[in-house]
Amino acid sequence: MSLRRLVPQRRSEIKQYATYRSYKRFLREDFNKRCGYCDADDKFLGAAVAFHVDHFAPQKKFDELKTDYKNLIYSCRFCNGAKSDYWPSDCQLTSVVEEEGIIDPCDSEYDKHLARNDKGYIYPLTKLGGFIHRLLKLGLTRHSVLWKLHRIEENLNKMDRQRDRLSEEQLTTYQLLSSEYRSLIAYICEYGDK
Repeated sequence: MSLRRLVPQRRSEIKQYATYRSYKRFLREDFNKRCGYCDADDKFLGAAVAFHVDHFAPQKKFDELKTDYKNLIYSCRFCNGAKSDYWPSDCQLTSVVEEEGIIDPCDSEYDKHLARNDKGYIYPLTKLGGFIHRLLKLGLTRHSVLWKLHRIEENLNKMDRQRDRLSEEQLTTYQLLSSEYRSLIAYICEYGDK
């Protein structure tokens, strides 16, 4: 199955800001509140406050792209830290050299190199995908756990829409499960803000 639920799309027109951090709220929207690299929902990792603005082509190497919106990625701190200042070339347009490098997550090509199995684990589809997988540490269990949390939430939302068709016993069980899950998510989100 596909790695991501939606391919992020950066808006084409945006006001110019002096600092790249000023774009974070727009990036959050354009990236569907998910990490561009691993598709983690920001609400499971402390919401926007815990997410970073990554420079796809690193600002350390290409200072002229420091506030270029087309070069910015809404990223979880884990993927941003793993990628760091990695760049395979001296050209800001060359992000892959001989099957090593990284693809802009806003490019649909990204999904041709990585996928998920039915347990939510991310795995490479190509040699380049293998490089990205290792670089961003996409094989870690936390990616599967976050995917499973999202799946639970989707199923609870389906159940919520069908509440009127549940027996009294099913409704009680659903309400307990829903309450426990939402309490856990609230705790995770609160914990992530500290």
